[in-house]
Amino acid sequence: MHSMVPLALMATTIGFAPTAQVYDARIYDRDSRLLAEARFDAAGDTFTVTKRSADGGRAYLEFRYVRVDGTVQTGRHQGPATADASVSFGHDFGEGRRLTFRVCVTEEHGFNPCSGTADGENWTVAYA
Repeated sequence: MHSMVPLALMATTIGFAPTAQVYDARIYDRDSRLLAEARFDAAGDTFTVTKRSADGGRAYLEFRYVRVDGTVQTGRHQGPATADASVSFGHDFGEGRRLTFRVCVTEEHGFNPCSGTADGENWTVAYA
């Protein structure tokens, strides 16, 4: 009878897989117009950067990822310069690992505005 409990428990957990998440980051101008957005799709470990506004500079994405050995991988992906154009970048992050990313827009005066979140941070937290 005791051997049935683990077997029953195993039967209820087989086939359970966490749902892959999609995480978004957006940047707006002072008039609340969407300038650019970035998305991380955990199912494919893929970033997509989309420029939304014809105004302003080029969109780009920055990310940070802590590997299992504790080293930090950082990167930057150049996005499109054309409004409503997208570009995607694939990675092979460890499953369930935490990473952060943000989308920014290059400006001509040296200040590159970047995305913000509801809690005031400008890095979006995601899980591969």
